[in-house]
Amino acid sequence: MNTFNEVVDRYAAQIRSSDVIEIEDIPNIDLYMDQVTTFMDKGLAQYKRNEQDKILTKTMINNYTKAKIFPPPVKKKYSRAHLMLLIMIYHLKSILSIKDIGVLFQSALEEPDREKQAKQIETIYAGFVALQKITNTYLANAAEGKPDESFYGRDILTEYQDDELKRILLVLALTIRANTEKQLAEHALDSYF
Repeated sequence: MNTFNEVVDRYAAQIRSSDVIEIEDIPNIDLYMDQVTTFMDKGLAQYKRNEQDKILTKTMINNYTKAKIFPPPVKKKYSRAHLMLLIMIYHLKSILSIKDIGVLFQSALEEPDREKQAKQIETIYAGFVALQKITNTYLANAAEGKPDESFYGRDILTEYQDDELKRILLVLALTIRANTEKQLAEHALDSYF
């Protein structure tokens, strides 16, 4: 049986080695559904609790579209913006309801101009990635007994002038942290039981 310190040390190392999906890692071409699910399975595999867990299915994507938290594909193809939304939805859905996720992304999703919508989503995603990195560093330091008092991405939030974007990023920061701590709790459970 692992000691608490061993579990925390192993999780801290896992957090430090976690890769986030950077914007430049996302294909710059439109993808069909099977290509989307393959990309997501590879990119988010490290977040699976069990080997048999599904990252994303066609049904999930269709349900997100029906719930209006995800725009429909264009000619059965999904853009970079679609992939960015799916990555964020994946991380948010274990903490927030589908309705709350819809509210969070409402302003971007209601933008009628596809180019402006894609730009808004990319801006949000860039903040999301930065917040993931801050959270990983913060929690790894805290697990190793080196807490950092500066959290919640305050530095990142001050970089933006748009108050709505700041509110979105604050919700993302809190949700990312809650999700990461949930994963730590699951890791501890799996290690002990």
